[in-house]
Amino acid sequence: MAEALEKQYSAGKVRKAQEEYLHMAQEALAGAGADQTSIRLIASDSALTRFANSEIHQSTFEREAQVMVNARVGQREGITTTNKLTPDALKEAVGQATAIAKISEPNPDLVDFPDGPCKYPLQVEYHEPTAACTPEERASMVIAGLAVNDTEEYKAAGILSTGQVNVVIANSRGIEAVYSTTSSRYTVQWTGLDSSGNAECSSRSVGDLDTVGSAVAALATAKRSANPRRDVPAGRYTVVLGPECVATMLNFLTWVGLSGRDYNDGSSFMCGKLGELITGREITLVDDPLDARTMGLPCDMAGMPKQRLTLIENGVARAVAHDEASAKKAGTTSTGHDTGVNWPIPSNMVLSPGNSTKDELVKGVERGIYVSRFHYTNVVDPLATVITGMTRDGTFLIENGELTAGLTNFRFTQNILEALANCTGMSTELVYHGSFWGSGCLVPEAIRVESFNFSGKTDH
Repeated sequence: MAEALEKQYSAGKVRKAQEEYLHMAQEALAGAGADQTSIRLIASDSALTRFANSEIHQSTFEREAQVMVNARVGQREGITTTNKLTPDALKEAVGQATAIAKISEPNPDLVDFPDGPCKYPLQVEYHEPTAACTPEERASMVIAGLAVNDTEEYKAAGILSTGQVNVVIANSRGIEAVYSTTSSRYTVQWTGLDSSGNAECSSRSVGDLDTVGSAVAALATAKRSANPRRDVPAGRYTVVLGPECVATMLNFLTWVGLSGRDYNDGSSFMCGKLGELITGREITLVDDPLDARTMGLPCDMAGMPKQRLTLIENGVARAVAHDEASAKKAGTTSTGHDTGVNWPIPSNMVLSPGNSTKDELVKGVERGIYVSRFHYTNVVDPLATVITGMTRDGTFLIENGELTAGLTNFRFTQNILEALANCTGMSTELVYHGSFWGSGCLVPEAIRVESFNFSGKTDH
């Protein structure tokens, strides 16, 4: 089975599939009867091995195709979708989109599709062993992670996913973007009677996943946080936040105000703040899909090349992300952030590192709290960047520069920009936390924040 899959996903086969998909799109565009037409084709395979109670209980495989056709007749627009990857199906979808456009109401806010051809400086990697990874191979990696446990007290749950994707984005104005890539991800959570620990890793190559190292780290956190103290009250504390906490805050910062659409609508915290100091001077936040560590993709969903965009520089607000539509309204140009859903947002954020180690950040705290992970986080006030949520999977008391005990979990209610303004140190090592396809954050392994607001606590 493995040998057959390796043949199926050979480099030659992938190139042939790319050529076939592009040729189908070109033929469909050539016969289009609209003023402007675009085609977005995504063909993907996703495989998943799931485990719980320290046993593998599910293995799945999904192959799907998504084709979206957008036709423009003047200021009228028609959109159709199909999951059929044949020349006739694409031509039929183009005809349907054109027919819909002709009877639709005019939309004065429509903008032209971007002009091509474009150069795409980012060449993403494609790993055949990842695309061809079998259930047996994934199971072997999961079992190696489960084997690190030496006690019945802790049980593990999580997933190991692998997949590959082929993308073609083409329009009648010369855009032709074609790429293929692979992705893999492993998450593990060890849970005991009163404690838990979590870890994850991602890579384009499944061979780079360190399932054993992640399992060891998660289990160590679970064991260290056992028998948690319940007598530490809620309040404002100096905290050291792990990378998942930092990534969560940056993702929410994206969702509540780094979109050009939100900026144009006046619903972004960046409104009226460009060029002003909004965080501490140590904070520089960029969206950088060209950094290989972020697992970025070559282009956005309109076929515009991805590029590095500075959002916050030394604490000063510099920019928001734009697609063609939001850029026109703002009187600027697209930054390559079309998501296909009329909401341009950064997806490959990098927070610049500090000059300390994680241990040094902890040593600088006389009394505070270390938080491994946030959970069930939601927005309270988007314009004020206030979020709320719970701590999870390893919350520790810091006393005299050392982690002295596990703690029961807290609820926090915190202004993200305030937290970044109160940052007093960041680690030099950067850690990636991301999702399956080309979206994630590269963040310091730990940051230290003064006066972080814990608004409540639990008994467990």
